[in-house]
Amino acid sequence: MTTRTRHPQLRLLAICGVLAIAATSCGGSGSGATGDVIVTLKDFSLTPAPGTFAAGPISFGIDNDGPSVHEFVVLRTDDAPDALPVENGVIPEDQIDLVDEVEDIAPGTSSSLDVNLDAGAYVLVCNLPAHYEQGMFAAFTVA
Repeated sequence: MTTRTRHPQLRLLAICGVLAIAATSCGGSGSGATGDVIVTLKDFSLTPAPGTFAAGPISFGIDNDGPSVHEFVVLRTDDAPDALPVENGVIPEDQIDLVDEVEDIAPGTSSSLDVNLDAGAYVLVCNLPAHYEQGMFAAFTVA
């Protein structure tokens, strides 16, 4: 006597359910972070979407899609994004208006940062040694 399911639709439904759970619990490409603004970090780029947001509370969802550890720093500045001061490969944090940051975002992981931003110009950066100089920055406008 066999124990096969008499209802192949139920068996198919069970298999689909297992596959759906496995797909959502496994890492992979695609955005894992949630927030008002999704920021993608890679070696060596930093991309916020959208690049402009309304003043007030903002939740940044941060995805590290690169093979290296990165950090995410929010700076308030009227300087051009590629013209910030650099000493020994990093932006000296005592010479800038650092709003907030998330350090040590491991490869393939997501993080978040909730801030309250006034209207103005900001620059989002990875401030690990040489990362800013290699292009890990983006202008961000709060209207």
